[in-house]
Amino acid sequence: MSRSKNRLLQRVEYAAYRSVAALVRRAGDESLARWGTRFGALSRRVLRRRDRLAMRNLRAAFPSKPEAELRETLDECWRHFGREMLAFVKAQSMSLEDIARSCPFVNAELIQEARSRGNGIVLISAHYGGWEIAGLAVMALVDNVRTVTRPLDNEFLERDLAQLRARTGAVVVDRRRAARTLLKGLSDNALVVILPDQAVLPREGILVPFLGREAWTTDAPAKMALRHGSTIVFAFCIPQPTGHRLEFEEPIRVDQLSEADRDPVALTRRINDVISRRIASRPDLWLWMHDRWKGTGESEAADGY
Repeated sequence: MSRSKNRLLQRVEYAAYRSVAALVRRAGDESLARWGTRFGALSRRVLRRRDRLAMRNLRAAFPSKPEAELRETLDECWRHFGREMLAFVKAQSMSLEDIARSCPFVNAELIQEARSRGNGIVLISAHYGGWEIAGLAVMALVDNVRTVTRPLDNEFLERDLAQLRARTGAVVVDRRRAARTLLKGLSDNALVVILPDQAVLPREGILVPFLGREAWTTDAPAKMALRHGSTIVFAFCIPQPTGHRLEFEEPIRVDQLSEADRDPVALTRRINDVISRRIASRPDLWLWMHDRWKGTGESEAADGY
């Protein structure tokens, strides 16, 4: 994203954010969920181009489902992300221990087993469920974490996020210069977090199926894991009535793969398959508003996202 936004506009945005954050920190869980639901529903009406893009994506992914069912799925998706946005704002003022208590781990032993093998862990997730909460919760489970981010276009918000990341102890890398730092992390047996479910430019990835349709996908996670013999573990953060749960699953030990499977394209396909199955099980939790199939000829891009 561009960082050339007018500084006055940045200050106005930041002041609005701080005001909302102060209210969120004082709100109870029920009140927060209620206001998050309203905020998500309002966002759908304001971001109409994104809503139309999301409906096109849903129709293409689930062509046999009735239009009314797809509309309800997307409406709940908007409400879900409204709740998650406010939940993440509140989590920024919580300790890692409190976040972990509100987000219990499922199959956490998979991470410990992978760590004991050495060669690092490539933790794969997606823009699904409470991925921002998961990013904080995992810091309470393991140390030596590397993660990739894209700088915000508001320098004041970016500064606050930088302070939060410093408090967690994670090493956060700009995605434009991530490769060397992430590879070094795997050499140090670090846990490297990557969310590969968004579109990349054709020169940055490969064309492989995602939810049954060819999509430009980064093959960096597969290449890094194959190069270092790292274990791949998947993680998905599921909202619950009182918080979240972070589920670890589907470990892939690349040192045990066959010669045919030790191929970046084959491994990237496998990664996409795991993410696609998770999305298909709860489509209301995935970010359908993203132009995932950009550059394939199947997508109509929307502005402003």
